[in-house]
Amino acid sequence: MAIAQPGGGVSTAHVNMMTDTIIANLPADGLRVVMRALLVLFPEITHAFEFETKKFVQQRAVSSIIGKDKKPSLAELNKTQQIARSMLGCGLSFESLQLFQNLVAQGTVLISRTSDDSQYELFTFLTSVDGDIVQAMTAVQKSLFIDTGTRVMDNGEHALVEALYHSLTSCYATLKATEHDYPFGRSLIATASILGLPRPTLLDAHQDLGKQTSLIPLPQQARETFQLNGRTVPRIFSGLWQMSSPAWGAASSSKIVEQFSSHVRQGFTAFDMADHYGDAEVIFGRFSSLYPHRQTIFTATKYCVFHPMTVSREAVQANVTERCRRLQTEKINLLQFHWQFYENPDYLKALQFLTEDDRVETVGLCNFDTKHLLEVVQSGIRVYTNQVQFSLVDSRPVFEMGSACEEHNIKLLTYGTLCGGFLADKWLGKPEPDIYDGSITPSQRKYFEMIRSWGGWSLFQELLTVLRAIATKHKVGISNVATRWVLDFPYVGAVIVGARMGISEHTDENLSSFGWSLDQSDRDTIEEILTRSRRAEIFQKVGDCGAEYR
Repeated sequence: MAIAQPGGGVSTAHVNMMTDTIIANLPADGLRVVMRALLVLFPEITHAFEFETKKFVQQRAVSSIIGKDKKPSLAELNKTQQIARSMLGCGLSFESLQLFQNLVAQGTVLISRTSDDSQYELFTFLTSVDGDIVQAMTAVQKSLFIDTGTRVMDNGEHALVEALYHSLTSCYATLKATEHDYPFGRSLIATASILGLPRPTLLDAHQDLGKQTSLIPLPQQARETFQLNGRTVPRIFSGLWQMSSPAWGAASSSKIVEQFSSHVRQGFTAFDMADHYGDAEVIFGRFSSLYPHRQTIFTATKYCVFHPMTVSREAVQANVTERCRRLQTEKINLLQFHWQFYENPDYLKALQFLTEDDRVETVGLCNFDTKHLLEVVQSGIRVYTNQVQFSLVDSRPVFEMGSACEEHNIKLLTYGTLCGGFLADKWLGKPEPDIYDGSITPSQRKYFEMIRSWGGWSLFQELLTVLRAIATKHKVGISNVATRWVLDFPYVGAVIVGARMGISEHTDENLSSFGWSLDQSDRDTIEEILTRSRRAEIFQKVGDCGAEYR
């Protein structure tokens, strides 16, 4: 078989008949599992995988567009969505927009032809497309970054975004006339923002939002707090990374705001987001700007440098300005800084500029390892937090990071503490999951690999059994014990629990993590399992905190 290579030229290789038989007959979910395993074992093939994927989806893109004269079915729209999502996954953000425009147009047609008993299924699908377009707009924005800042879209790029915007507004006008709900509110706002247009009013939804927030009472006092640069902050943050993609489920702005309100009422007033979590900053900014007790909310967001940049005060200030604009605020409670390229020490300069910006109340780090955290401290820059992965399955912070944080009064904000939901009662006694089952999220696929590296599913079940016994003793759930294990480390400020806003609600369950601690017997029982795991090997082979992202 002859294949064009990414760098040019042709590579010829033979796929033998038996291997071809496997490819032709292995179920699609099996192919996905095998491909994922190959990419984990041989990361050097990732570039070739993405190159071949780009070729495939670009060839399929044209045939995936449903013609205007054709009566679309939901199954056909779903196939088009899969190609569009694949294009996003391999960096073809602008190229995907024509498919999303087609989905909006054909979805609008399908709404008028769908019976009432099938409307829910269709609206759920279109809401997921809404989330896809938000993700696409985030990818478009990121693709415009250059080392000196942000470039302007060229005429062709602008035309693609503008065409999508017009399709979204046309859909809104059509559905408003027929009194159907509009499923694309989030993407309409995101697309307008990219084009530099005023925020679409969507008056009815905006008025409902104002009414929703105005009725929220003063939040309950958080049951456990810690001090962060003079501010009293809850020890559980609500993480909004799941708003970065509809792969975790998608919901309308009103449902998301409703859940923000629920969290605040229960005393979960701290929220963690980032510049690349889709429209998390935008929707949260709308909510907090209208909330009558805004001073009780703690907003943590991020400034993430994933691409080479020329650090200047102006560039750093521009990012802070953008964060403030999206969050509709003049002050950012906590801005966490991620820097991808340790070989370039300009992160110290960027951090210095952040500490000198009066709009940033507190500066933290995100996914810094111990060595570079200490370099920041030794340079005289005051940082208060470092956000890292920390759980019973990934305990790398206990090796070096924890002691460094204690010495320099830096608090860890931890994510992945529940391993994407695997550290929960629902997985006790269950077989290994099919990681490409429709109910499995991207987070769970990630943490399932960590579980396998840590010790495997059998040992993980032993851990869950031990946690269940401890949970019974304290009259809580397994997830509460897993959270408490992390919270009890003195250098941990808060655990960030991912929230599928508008999809599922766990605030009552999260409250049960407060008001008690593990005793020595509990810790010893857990430690007996952990000593049989490969936790030290993970630290040695994967590296210190954040190494998996570099």
